[in-house]
Amino acid sequence: MASKKYYWLKLKDDFFDDDTICCTEEQENGVYYVNFYLKLCLKSIKTNGKLVRLIGETLIPYDVKSLAKLTSTPPDTVRVAMKLFQDIGLVKLLDSGEIYLSQIDEMIGSETDKARLMRESRARKAIGNNVTVALPQCYTE
Repeated sequence: MASKKYYWLKLKDDFFDDDTICCTEEQENGVYYVNFYLKLCLKSIKTNGKLVRLIGETLIPYDVKSLAKLTSTPPDTVRVAMKLFQDIGLVKLLDSGEIYLSQIDEMIGSETDKARLMRESRARKAIGNNVTVALPQCYTE
C-alpha cells in the first residue's frame, strides 16, 4: 500500500501583523496581493517553496498568465503583486526560472498517513490512561 503524505501551511497568529504583510496590505488592492501570496504558498507546499512546471524533462517557468490561471487571480493583480513580492523579498526568481517563496520553509509542515494514524492512536491511548479511580465516600461521623 502506497503511503500518502499530507502537507499543511502553518501561519503564526501574528502573520497579518508581520511588517511585510502589513506593507503589502497597505498597497492599493493589497488584500488581493496577500490572498494571491497565500495561494502561491499552498501551490508550492510540496516543492519546498519552489514553483516551476516540469513538462516532460523541460522546466517551464510560470509567467503572469499561467500564474493567474493557477491561482484564479486576475493577471493585472498577479503582475503587480509579483513585482511587489520581489521588491520586498517575499519572492525570488531563480536563474532556472523557478519562483522561490523565501519564507515558506518556516511555514510548511507534513506527515505521512501512517504517522498521522500513529499520532491519533497515541492520543487515544493517552486519553484512556487518564482515568481516575473512584474514591470511596468518606463519612465524617
